[in-house]
Amino acid sequence: MRNEGGPPEGAVMLSGVTRRFGDQVVLDGFSLALAPGRVTALMGPNASGKTTVARLVLGLDRPDRGRVERRHGLRCAAVFQEDRLCEHLGAAENLALVLEHSDPAAIADELRAVGLDAEAMAKPVRELSGGQRRRVAIARALAGDADLVTLDEPFTGIDVETKPALIAYVRERLAGRTALLITHDRSEATQLGATIVRLGT
Repeated sequence: MRNEGGPPEGAVMLSGVTRRFGDQVVLDGFSLALAPGRVTALMGPNASGKTTVARLVLGLDRPDRGRVERRHGLRCAAVFQEDRLCEHLGAAENLALVLEHSDPAAIADELRAVGLDAEAMAKPVRELSGGQRRRVAIARALAGDADLVTLDEPFTGIDVETKPALIAYVRERLAGRTALLITHDRSEATQLGATIVRLGT
C-alpha cells in the first residue's frame, strides 16, 4: 500500500487487518486511518480488496486477524456497487426509509438536486434507467445525517453530461463528514478533495 499524505489518526482505523476467503488472501496486514471530516479515496486494481475494506469499515465483515476500531454509535450510510433499492417503491419512498423525518418537499428537492424530474419520481425505481437508479442510491446515502459514508464506485453508469453536477452534489453533501470513496478514476477522487490511498500494485 502507498498512502499519499494519509492521516495519522481517524474516525475509523484498520490495524494490521488480514482477510481470507477460503484459500485466497484478500488483505494481508492492511492498515488504514480515515480522517474525521475528510474524504479518503481507495484506489487499486480489481480484486485487490477495496470492497472488502469498505465492508470492514461499515462493520458488515470482520477480519481474520487485526483490528477495526470504530467510534461507538457511529452512524453509517453507503452507496454499494449494486444500487440495493426497494424495487417496488418510488424514489421518494426509498429516501424516506432512511430519514427520521420525511418531509415530502425536502425529499423532492433532494431528488431534483441529483437530476430526477417529476416523471422519474412518480415511477417505481424498477422502471428507472440504470443512471437514474444510481442517482437515487446516492441521494439515499447522502440525504440523512450519517457520520460516515462509504461510496463504492458511486458514479458507475452515470453519463458524462450528468456526472459533473452529481460530483458537485456529492462534494457538497460530504462536507464535514468522514467518507471512504472507492474508485478507479483519479479525477473523481481529486474533484472530491480526497486523500488517495493505493491498495495492491
